[in-house]
Amino acid sequence: MEELKRIKLFAGCSDEALERLLKSPCRRQEYPAGRRMLNAGDPCRALMALVEGQAESRMSGEEGREVLVDRLKAPMLLAPAFLFASPNIIPVEVNAVTDCMVWHINREAFFEFLQQEPTVLRAFLEVLSQRGHFLSGKMRTFAVNGLRNRILEYLEANGSITSVADVAQQLGATRPSLSRVLSDMLDEGVITKDTKGYKKV
Repeated sequence: MEELKRIKLFAGCSDEALERLLKSPCRRQEYPAGRRMLNAGDPCRALMALVEGQAESRMSGEEGREVLVDRLKAPMLLAPAFLFASPNIIPVEVNAVTDCMVWHINREAFFEFLQQEPTVLRAFLEVLSQRGHFLSGKMRTFAVNGLRNRILEYLEANGSITSVADVAQQLGATRPSLSRVLSDMLDEGVITKDTKGYKKV
């Protein structure tokens, strides 16, 4: 019960309500660091609440290239936007970066719980809206902005690029492509480079 209360969705629930939820079909599962937690194409049949640990979601692109979609840190829900979708298929793979603990709560039991607990229903809708906002930002970044603009946005948000390989995955680019654009931007004086990495001028 205390683990579930770490999730914002359940923070305002009474102990009685959570006890009722825990009597429904649910399970608590541990995932050691490095283990695959979800595969792209898996059906989403349960609400998944990450209560401990950190994970990463990735999507495979053309020629086997992977894009880092998001870094996931407890406490939070995993793939909530796909729980009631049709088809409710998870489009990304999720891997444990550290040891993780996840609660799996049966979808139909959770649906009944939402009807009984309007404050949880409202909180769940807020979670879905926030994820939609995040994903629309990702889509805009990849569909509208060129690699140069994506680099500038990344530097604006994170301060510097210390690992070209890591950032290439996040920006959906190959490492050679990113290195080429960084080199051009250095020559143009748009960015600088020191021992701590690339930075905006």
